[in-house]
Amino acid sequence: MVEIDMGIPLEKVNEFSLKELLGMAIKAEIGAREFYKSMAANVEIETLKKKLEFLAGEEEKHEEFLRKLYAQSFPGEEIVFPKEHVGPELKPVAEKIKNVQDMLELIRWAMEAERIAKEFYSKLEEMTDDNAKKGLLRYLASMENTHYSILKTEYELLLDWEMYSQMMHVGP
Repeated sequence: MVEIDMGIPLEKVNEFSLKELLGMAIKAEIGAREFYKSMAANVEIETLKKKLEFLAGEEEKHEEFLRKLYAQSFPGEEIVFPKEHVGPELKPVAEKIKNVQDMLELIRWAMEAERIAKEFYSKLEEMTDDNAKKGLLRYLASMENTHYSILKTEYELLLDWEMYSQMMHVGP
């Protein structure tokens, strides 16, 4: 159901310049935002929809942070989005999600993308000498880890569908 391009392995990050890596990161945040927005639009479970909309908003904030970091690092230069990317690149969901198995597959891939994003930002942090930039990249890595945890919780709830459907009637 989900179309995935696995991209370059994380170990190859050192083969790219900081400029290329920031371009990849911005492109990844845009893709993640679009994936979460499209998934939220196609999910019928209200509590899950709200969490996916929250994640889409978070990815938009990350894009803004990275654009500022790029502008500070490379003043006056256009952002170049390399064809390459690190980890799975998730495509928007085109159809209604009909059953739990479909959602589980999508959430598993989203978890993997968040896990790799965390490692990617940690690697970028190691590549820069500027303490302010290091702090921003550490923050982004931490946020991606939080996204992973949110998705993992939803995944585990979906595994026990009865409990999840009962929670929908009780409230948040």
